[in-house]
Amino acid sequence: MFSQGHLIWILISAVLVAVLSVYLFKRRPALKNVFKVCLILGIVSEVIKVFSVAQIVPMVDPVIASENGSQAIAWIPTGEYTPYIAMEHMPLELCSLYLFFMPLALIIKDEKWKKRLYALMFVSGTIGGMMGIILSSIAGDFETTAAFFSAPRAWQFFLFHSMIVSLSLYIGFGDEAGLRFGDWKKAVVGILVLDVPTFYINSLLSSEIYMANQVVGVSHRINFFSSYVNPLGLILTEKWQWIVYLMIRAAMATCLIIILYLPMLARRRRS
Repeated sequence: MFSQGHLIWILISAVLVAVLSVYLFKRRPALKNVFKVCLILGIVSEVIKVFSVAQIVPMVDPVIASENGSQAIAWIPTGEYTPYIAMEHMPLELCSLYLFFMPLALIIKDEKWKKRLYALMFVSGTIGGMMGIILSSIAGDFETTAAFFSAPRAWQFFLFHSMIVSLSLYIGFGDEAGLRFGDWKKAVVGILVLDVPTFYINSLLSSEIYMANQVVGVSHRINFFSSYVNPLGLILTEKWQWIVYLMIRAAMATCLIIILYLPMLARRRRS
């Protein structure tokens, strides 16, 4: 499951998170200043990602071809080309949503809504960032260890996620955000609000195949938030299995969020 290059990047990311966290908790910079720096770095990271995954592909037209008495659709190049970025690279995963969370945190003035945003950022960045590093979606793109370190995409991916994890830990366990154990409920609600639309988005952006006006299969699927396909790769063939998966997934997410907030309960008791 884990290649040598991936394991090395996991180790590098862990060291980087530790170093950044020690720096932040020792220096105690204002959150707004940290957001500004991370937002700039995040935008640079997204630009690197976009130009790394963009492809120049030919424009094609469908043509019905006949062979041995049967007809099939062939795709004929038109001679034109266009840039293309695959839909799975859209910034709709938890970590990439930080590019929207950080400016919101700088803009929102209402303390009640800012607290809700902080509660969500703490969870999405810490759990989502760690899962992104460990279950890297790009790990399968590189066949050799050298490829992991020669590709800008790999550097962008792991450094960005390391930054997000460090920032999230500072939000959650720093004093300025003022998060408390009871805020785990706000985080769960926020995750649900972000999760439900993916049930529609994943189908909307997938490529379905029709025969006689009926869907017979999907040639390319999208899986934002893993709401359609489980990270373990278990094959679910029935609707009830998918529903059970969603229930288990929701329960596990809630448990992880509560566990993440538990140190705040101990801190409150000590104080």
